[in-house]
Amino acid sequence: MIFDKTFKCSVVGWILALAGLAGCAATNDGQGVYRVQSVGNAQRSMEAVVLTSKPVLIVRANSGAGANAGGLAGGVIAAENSDNAGVIIAGIIAGAVIGDAIESTGNRFNGREYVLETSRGVILTVAQVDDGSDIFEAADNVILVYGYPHRLIKDPRKQ
Repeated sequence: MIFDKTFKCSVVGWILALAGLAGCAATNDGQGVYRVQSVGNAQRSMEAVVLTSKPVLIVRANSGAGANAGGLAGGVIAAENSDNAGVIIAGIIAGAVIGDAIESTGNRFNGREYVLETSRGVILTVAQVDDGSDIFEAADNVILVYGYPHRLIKDPRKQ
């Protein structure tokens, strides 16, 4: 099937619009980020002692923006070089796969998994990203701050 230039421009325009909308859906819920709803609200906290600490890999789900941008780029490149619908679709699919893989490399974070014992004797497990966080070891006194995300901070009363 042969496409004329008007049809190609229309398809490219729609793909750009959809990619732009998908990019708006991306969120960042990492360490040091507070949701607007939680600002000014007291967060429940609990003192605890670290029982164990081990390194982990924390993976955030892809937003789809990488696949959308890659599909767009692959489709545009294929459309500029071919009038064959199969080639254009293959370009979109290949671009989406590559874009998703590129996005996923930015969604991996070094972190730590902590097993805690609270002052009430409750055992809890918390994982948090290393970047921007204090690193704790066994026997460290911490405060578990409930919220989104939960996080550990140094207990300033016991240093």
